[in-house]
Amino acid sequence: MAINRMGSNMGLYNYQASINNFRLSQALSSNQRFMQAVTPAASRTSSNSYRNTSLTSSMTFVKNYSSSMSDLMKSANALKSSNQSGVMNDLAVTSSNKDVAVATEKLPVRYKQSVDFDVQQLASAQMNVSEGVKASAKADSDMNFTVGNAVSSVNVQVSALNSDGTSKTNAQMLNEAASQINRGSSNVKASVVQKDGVASLQLEGKYTGAANTFEVNGQLGAAAGANTVKTEAANSKYSMTTGGVTTQHESYSNNVSLASTRIGVELKGVGKATINADIDSEKVAGALSDLVSSYNSSLKLLNDNYDRGTGVDRQLRNLVAGLGSEKSLAQLGITVNKDATLNFDKSVYDKNMKENSSLAKSIISGPGGIADKAYNKGNAGLNMRSSTLIDGDLTNAQNEYITNPYNSFGAFSKSSAYALNNYSAVGMMLNYLV
Repeated sequence: MAINRMGSNMGLYNYQASINNFRLSQALSSNQRFMQAVTPAASRTSSNSYRNTSLTSSMTFVKNYSSSMSDLMKSANALKSSNQSGVMNDLAVTSSNKDVAVATEKLPVRYKQSVDFDVQQLASAQMNVSEGVKASAKADSDMNFTVGNAVSSVNVQVSALNSDGTSKTNAQMLNEAASQINRGSSNVKASVVQKDGVASLQLEGKYTGAANTFEVNGQLGAAAGANTVKTEAANSKYSMTTGGVTTQHESYSNNVSLASTRIGVELKGVGKATINADIDSEKVAGALSDLVSSYNSSLKLLNDNYDRGTGVDRQLRNLVAGLGSEKSLAQLGITVNKDATLNFDKSVYDKNMKENSSLAKSIISGPGGIADKAYNKGNAGLNMRSSTLIDGDLTNAQNEYITNPYNSFGAFSKSSAYALNNYSAVGMMLNYLV
């Protein structure tokens, strides 16, 4: 009887627990606060689905985090002095006065240098100009003359009559003469200059320099006076001062070489100019802008995800510490915003770079400069243990699994269904509904 009675009581006990479980499920399904916090049962096929979604989100963040830290290191590395291919070692050649001298790179420049030019005379080519004649007037004689020097020359022969026996104009005579000279192999180029109905033949040496002279001999006709030199052929004359030493130079050309032909200089006028081989200020400005952008991007990513893990919080504090004092950053046109992000003003950078370039360069790429600091911060972030980046995510996922009532019911139903007694069911209802 005792056994039967116990069995009977257990059946009633199980029945009552099942009724309570059913009522609890109904109550939970209509509880708005609970339903907002829990995924509807229709879309929750298993406890693994939540964990898979959480894992995917965490892995995506870790990937974005690594990419962000790599970008920060890359931007900083472009400004490090130890990076031979970086902008701080990518030298450019500039001139202080382009009206006097313009510099170009013939080969990559290896060393920083400064050369002062003092141009006393430009190289010039010989020029002869004939006397002006009325362009439309009839030519009164033929042309038969030679233009050139002992090395190369051309003979010019132009008849004063057309093939039909009519007379040519002076303009026709001069144009035919110029055409023959330009087709020839002499070192002279010819052109006809007309103004206000007056025409003249202009002869100019193809090459500058005192050695590149020519002569005009013969019957000139409409080109009378073309044998008179208007501009003498001359060499360029200039001095160069570097390292306190001044040397005098003379060249047949206005295009001269500097620093073992790695730098070419074109002389443009008489006067003084300084040729500098130094860092390219524009490239440095671009690299600084990239660094600020990468820094701000990394800071935003960390700030938006600081609660994912303790490692994220540590790296966020590391970046917020900044890249240097506000006074030093201000020399580069960089200011710190209230949210710790940076702002780059190129106009301020340009001004300070001109006024004190050595200080600006030191702040950028000197020992402990912003390039080193940014690189080290990125490197520290990249070396952060991945588990610390998402330990908060893992804890949240575990807590979500434990506190989910459906998971609780599942655990009880699999391991100890009888433990979910009447008092347990009532307690759970109070916990979730109150």
